[in-house]
Amino acid sequence: MKRPDNLILALDTSNIKEIKSILSDLSPYINFVKIGPIAFLPNSVELIKVLEKMQVSIMFDFKFFDIPNTIIASSNFLFNINTRIFTMHCLSGSKSISSVLEELKRIEQKRGQTRPDIFGVTILTSFDEDEINSIGLSGTIGDNVLRLTEQSIKAGVDGIVCSGDEIDLVRKNFSGAVKILVPGVRLESDNDDQKRVVSPKEALRRGADFIVLGRTLTDAKDRKKRINDIIDTLGYN
Repeated sequence: MKRPDNLILALDTSNIKEIKSILSDLSPYINFVKIGPIAFLPNSVELIKVLEKMQVSIMFDFKFFDIPNTIIASSNFLFNINTRIFTMHCLSGSKSISSVLEELKRIEQKRGQTRPDIFGVTILTSFDEDEINSIGLSGTIGDNVLRLTEQSIKAGVDGIVCSGDEIDLVRKNFSGAVKILVPGVRLESDNDDQKRVVSPKEALRRGADFIVLGRTLTDAKDRKKRINDIIDTLGYN
């Protein structure tokens, strides 16, 4: 079976034994994994060796939100670990995004290696409108997602990260000008910290290019059955 290229497995545990168990169960079905601070910081060297052995693409999800020079200083590392996507907060601003893009292009030309795509994180899926207003953002979540998407496209992002609730809005306003990646994807409603969630099939139907599968898959009693159920639902088998 060909591994779907638009399903991204989130490794959101710090336990390297658990990570190896998850990958052992799911690597025959998954071509793309997301690593962030939880998995990477305690296990950096060993984790990268494990992922290299599995020959999977990496989404480096640190949601960079810093001055351009600090993010640029991390750029060479991204080329060393088969990074296909890395994330920055859209709120880091157009200057940061465009500066990082120029550095990635420079390294790409120097090393003869395809650069990773920049995906801008719009509004975290754990936020609702009360929370975005409490941190000083006016308007609805949709208003803010559109504003951040527009400025990030102008700065040169390859894609944006938004919840399933905003896919239609982004597609309607920007069509195919930007790729869409959707976290918070569930087969059923789980009691956790994600507030704006959607099913895998619905996310792709609305126009998502990539979906991230985390706890709904990794916490399943039978991970292989769960991923096969998802793949069947999406019509990949």
